[in-house]
Amino acid sequence: MSSNEIAPNDCPRPPGFRAHVRTLILHEACQTAGGIGQLAKLLRLPAASVSRWLEGGEEAPDFVYQACIEIVLLHPDGAH
Repeated sequence: MSSNEIAPNDCPRPPGFRAHVRTLILHEACQTAGGIGQLAKLLRLPAASVSRWLEGGEEAPDFVYQACIEIVLLHPDGAH
């Protein structure tokens, strides 16, 4: 995706290739879920927390990463 294209949902653009694997997992789960709100619903957590984690404002708990891995692996064509 070029920098001029609009993302198909409200997920922030993933960080560069030097990002930590945990950050990349969160971003992939956001894309798979169809957006921040949908990911928050799947995780049963506030969208504000999910947004902070995606933006790197704070680190998500381990259980969130485990759930995001399951979302990506169990729903390769999207969870919505």
